[in-house]
Amino acid sequence: MAESPSKTVHAKKLVASIDIGTAYTGYAYSFNKKPYDITVRKWTADGVVSPKAPSSVLLTPQLTFDSFGYEAERKFSDLFAKKGHKDWHFVQGFKMALNEKQKFDINFLTITDIQNHFVPATAVFTGVIGYLKRDLMEQLQNGGHHCKMDDIQFVVTVPAIWSDAAKQAMADYSAWIGIKKENLIIAYEPEVAALHCLAIPANQVTVRTKENIAMMFQPGCCFLVLDLGGGMADITVQKVERDGKLSQLHAATGGSWGGSSCVNNSFFQDLMKNLGHKVYQEFLKKNIGDYFLLRNQFEKAKQNFKNNQEGVILQLPSSLEKITREVNAKSIEEILKGLDTHESLAYSDGQLKFTAEYFKTFFFQTIQSIVDQIRKVLKNKKCSEVKYILMVGGFSESDIVRTSIKETFPGVGVIVPEEAALSILKGGVLFGHAPDTVRFRVCPQTYGISMHDYFNPKVHDLSKSCKIGNAQFVIGCFEKFFEKDEIIDVGQKKRIRVADDFTKQPEDARTQNKEVEMYSSSEKDPKFISDPGCILQSTIVLSPPGGRWPDILKGKITFEVTVTGLKVSFKDRNTKCISDAEVKFTEPVTSTEMNPLNRSFRKDTS
Repeated sequence: MAESPSKTVHAKKLVASIDIGTAYTGYAYSFNKKPYDITVRKWTADGVVSPKAPSSVLLTPQLTFDSFGYEAERKFSDLFAKKGHKDWHFVQGFKMALNEKQKFDINFLTITDIQNHFVPATAVFTGVIGYLKRDLMEQLQNGGHHCKMDDIQFVVTVPAIWSDAAKQAMADYSAWIGIKKENLIIAYEPEVAALHCLAIPANQVTVRTKENIAMMFQPGCCFLVLDLGGGMADITVQKVERDGKLSQLHAATGGSWGGSSCVNNSFFQDLMKNLGHKVYQEFLKKNIGDYFLLRNQFEKAKQNFKNNQEGVILQLPSSLEKITREVNAKSIEEILKGLDTHESLAYSDGQLKFTAEYFKTFFFQTIQSIVDQIRKVLKNKKCSEVKYILMVGGFSESDIVRTSIKETFPGVGVIVPEEAALSILKGGVLFGHAPDTVRFRVCPQTYGISMHDYFNPKVHDLSKSCKIGNAQFVIGCFEKFFEKDEIIDVGQKKRIRVADDFTKQPEDARTQNKEVEMYSSSEKDPKFISDPGCILQSTIVLSPPGGRWPDILKGKITFEVTVTGLKVSFKDRNTKCISDAEVKFTEPVTSTEMNPLNRSFRKDTS
């Protein structure tokens, strides 16, 4: 339930979608007069044109942005060859830094570069988003389109299963490089991918695929979206409403089971096991350019691998053979011949040769994790009517992955649209033009705020109370506004009545913002913020209505679900003044406030 970075989505001259992936990154855009005429930025390396560039970043020794994508890899390889790389910072797969993060301080989050140096995540993310923004403006200018920043609706796509803190971090990074909050939408990858599939032109898909997509988007149909990228598997279940809009039936789920983070890692782990850890480390240390070539070669072999092919051949760099001889006093061929797997894995004339069965082992653990999670989702009663699995994301284009899903779930139609790898990128553009296409979402946790009340011995637990002045209060009450698994309508509002007494507060405190703690819980009806399963998620920063808190405050805090998250506001009952609130989902700083009442409101029971 990440905070909405945009109060209201207004029609813009152009929508630009940024898809930062674990393995590859890109952007696309279209004008509001022709929303389906989407332009995808093309990237070129060694004469090969690609719709995305590697998620690689090069930072200077001063930790400023230098280059991105293929250019970053080329420049770092050149620095490496000239032995001038040691103070530079080359980073890959940086998106993973946010994957497992539930709470963190955005100012202290770090990423490890290829030389195992820690670099600020802020420098990496803002560097990439800022570069893509500048490149977009340059591409538009070169195309004769004179657009200002305020003419553009930016959409940044994120995994639906990310924590609220991670989603807000992407909004913050975007804001820090000059994208105004009112010009930004944070969109969920599985949802936008589904929208793209509905809009695919008939001449770009087979008749059968088009018919299946048409059936999948019939009112009442339920389908599972399986978004498989380089770093993650992101799963949601959607139902098509009568008006064609989408409603979520199951809270987003998934895990770090991506094509790059798992399959590529499995290959390199196998290589390291066979040739030795020292060989692999020396190879990385001395021949980074050859490592990039080997990685890209494996990536292509992985993408093109078919279930029925006899085997796979990779051309190993001569530098790896040389290091292997130096460290082990044996050739790669001699080492592999001495292994139990010598009939399935061999080396000769610079070529590493795998049987198909051996190559498949790199996929097994990842596919099994994905299949197990889908089974778990489909066992849910709400998902019993799922008729289709829609596979999107670059890893969905893998033949072995598609085949495994189809064979494991024979009773469900499996749809893999053309350009599955671009579904999120293009879907983000379409979502920016029509963000109201998503109607309902499932609340993943119970959300509430910390409140206090006058102590009543007939109702309250004495251990949850404290005495302040002459009054006894019960503190840390969990006042919920949304419940776990609750179906929430976009635009739905929940209100909590609050009160406070500012008569004894000093004058400067009467004009300061008030911070209220927001908690989540894995339980449906927690009573106190100290109950098991409760986590401090954020602070809600409320500004005083009319610029000053009244002596006796009574009002309502409103929590509104917007297209892209949560909007919070406060209305004073007496003055009718309304003030917007800021929700900070990144890890709150430990409070030094001695009075616990100052970080919560009192329940208004009047």
